[in-house]
Amino acid sequence: MSSPAPSATASPTVAAPAAALLPAGFWPRYMAWSLDALLIAVLTCVIGASHWRHQAAAAREAYAAMNARMAEMMSASVLSDMDFAGYAQQLLADPTLHAAAQATTAAVTGLVLGWIVLFALFGLVYELAFVAFSSWQATPGKRALGLRVTDMAGRRLGVGAVAVRYLGGALSWLTLNIGHVMAMAKPEHRALHDRIAGARVLRAGDGRVPLWGWAWLLLQAFATLAACVWLMRAMQAAMDAALFESGAI
Repeated sequence: MSSPAPSATASPTVAAPAAALLPAGFWPRYMAWSLDALLIAVLTCVIGASHWRHQAAAAREAYAAMNARMAEMMSASVLSDMDFAGYAQQLLADPTLHAAAQATTAAVTGLVLGWIVLFALFGLVYELAFVAFSSWQATPGKRALGLRVTDMAGRRLGVGAVAVRYLGGALSWLTLNIGHVMAMAKPEHRALHDRIAGARVLRAGDGRVPLWGWAWLLLQAFATLAACVWLMRAMQAAMDAALFESGAI
């Protein structure tokens, strides 16, 4: 009994042979990565929610203590008509301020590094599950952009190669993203971690990036700008509050 003919409506990501696919460029790959990163970040925040809240509270308290000490010293400087050089020297020599600054650094470092480590572990499991074991040969983000991860012959990557490719991504970050920018190089569009693992990322269809992909990039740009503005205002508000409580203003 002959097998039924494949459906014409089958997903090109699954149905298209690797030979019919072309190397994926930098921007589709970045869009796919940022979608996956968002999913992993949400999972990281949810799983460790109570711990992150505790760490964030410790960081806020330490930062408030540091601001309060700086405000006290600024207030004293204003009252004694001290010049800026004298005030700066006091900031550098004050042990209470040093202790507050060290506590702030430790709290922020614990929060950020702890979150990054958990994010990286979840990311590894996520990558293995979807690239090495699913029929997609792609993470959900790559799937949404019509991308597929293969070896140089177009075959599925093994578990070891997927793990090496994922861990090799750390080198791309450590090279200030030069390893990622290598994906712009034609004709292969292979990033540093692709070359380390003997892998490539292929795209299906005509390779055009959907409009929603560009809209997603624009949204990220606006969100980054808004976050920077919010952070600057929050830091200024914290300092103003500390100065007000110290009587400097």
